[in-house]
Amino acid sequence: MPVPYAFLFDMDGTLLDSRRAVVGAVAAALGRAYAHCGLPPAAPDFALIEDCMGLPGREYFARAFPPRTVPSPRRAEFAAAYSRFTSEEEIVAIRAGGTTLYDGVETALAGLRDRGHELLLFSNADAPYFRGIIAAHGLDRFFARSLCIGEAEARGLATDKAGMVRVLAADPSRTVVVGDRASDLDAGRAAGARTVGCLYGFGSPEELRAADWKVDGPLDWLSLPLDGRDGPA
Repeated sequence: MPVPYAFLFDMDGTLLDSRRAVVGAVAAALGRAYAHCGLPPAAPDFALIEDCMGLPGREYFARAFPPRTVPSPRRAEFAAAYSRFTSEEEIVAIRAGGTTLYDGVETALAGLRDRGHELLLFSNADAPYFRGIIAAHGLDRFFARSLCIGEAEARGLATDKAGMVRVLAADPSRTVVVGDRASDLDAGRAAGARTVGCLYGFGSPEELRAADWKVDGPLDWLSLPLDGRDGPA
């Protein structure tokens, strides 16, 4: 009988498509941040906002606006306001049904759980957004433990995704990190886990090329050749 693994999943771009909620929320928050800081408003760059999705929070809010619109000495203040307003706007969007699980996610998670694998969840998101998504989609029924970077930093547990892998996974050598961005794969490798790159998510095929396995959809999680086997995970 196969020995169970821990599967540690990223959230946005791996389990669900949050672009409709996040892009709209970020665009609204951007306008509020300009006004809050007394800066001339600038139109949101939607391509830039989407390109930054999945990045760690500090990096996201330092990059997801046209840099020429905010003087360098004001950027830290601007990013803090931008982050706070985005969190508020995202909660509204989540409650309005702005996020959607990818086809096959619930079937695949249930299948892995029923085979005895432990399911874990992590994210670069802040706590209100992370817990809001979990509640909106009832994800607690699948995951034994979950942690976002906002919670990890507040509790002194970790400062990045690699640290969260070590906190959540009892044995990283028998853990599979599943994500759609290079930062997910980097975190898994740094902790000694194997990695799955989700080609249907926010990342590009190029940034996922170093994954141990690449998948075209969530149902492919069920057929990963763990322990060198050709059969299902």
